[in-house]
Amino acid sequence: MKYLLPLLVLLPLLGCLDDDDQLDPLRDVQFTLNYRATYGGDPLGIQRETYGYPTGDSLKVLLFQYYVSDLELLPADGDDAVRLAEIDLIRWMSAAEDATQQRTYLVPPGDYRGLRFGLGVKPSLNARDPSEFAANYVLNEAEFWGPSTRYVFAKIEANAMLEDDGRFDTGLSYHMGSDALYRTVSLEQPFTVGGNETPTLTLTADVLRALSGNGQTFDITSPDKQTVHGGNQEVATGIWNRLAGQFTLSVE
Repeated sequence: MKYLLPLLVLLPLLGCLDDDDQLDPLRDVQFTLNYRATYGGDPLGIQRETYGYPTGDSLKVLLFQYYVSDLELLPADGDDAVRLAEIDLIRWMSAAEDATQQRTYLVPPGDYRGLRFGLGVKPSLNARDPSEFAANYVLNEAEFWGPSTRYVFAKIEANAMLEDDGRFDTGLSYHMGSDALYRTVSLEQPFTVGGNETPTLTLTADVLRALSGNGQTFDITSPDKQTVHGGNQEVATGIWNRLAGQFTLSVE
């Protein structure tokens, strides 16, 4: 009996050590998604770099941002998608910011075939007012047009030099958003989470391709194509469709 009591005390401790030391293959693992902004394939130097434009003019990008809704990983076996985030705001607005921003999530290990997200604010959230959310939530008053026009889904702002005089004095401002513009973007790129290595996925958005992609040159010299703020929907739709179609996904 004198040997049995210490053994009874020790057994639960050994059980705890075993549970802690053994790797549970079903346990979620940390997964990293990079959001990268580029201009013509080069890292976006927001507010600090000067870029050439297809019209022969030059511009400096001051702000680039967009919402993603229902961000999901797509399992290779066709099982239900793995939700990473319901809504997030991806933004570049400071010269001190790197062209790549990073998000981390916990996801089940396994094989995946790609990534899917809604570009913009999905209708169920677009119908809700900023007052319904916490003050630091990504859906806030700063991104809210009003009760009828709702949230701004994406913004591209720049200053252009349209005359070779060294002055970037033509403002370009494209603020876009409406339920009609909302798009689902699906990108195929097989990868595996877990095991010896867990890759980093990089989602790249190119500002130049959003403005002048698909073989089209969007004429920033035309005054009626320099601003979108709720109106000017023909211009907004063109930029939005190019923005939605230019995303690329890579595994690193």
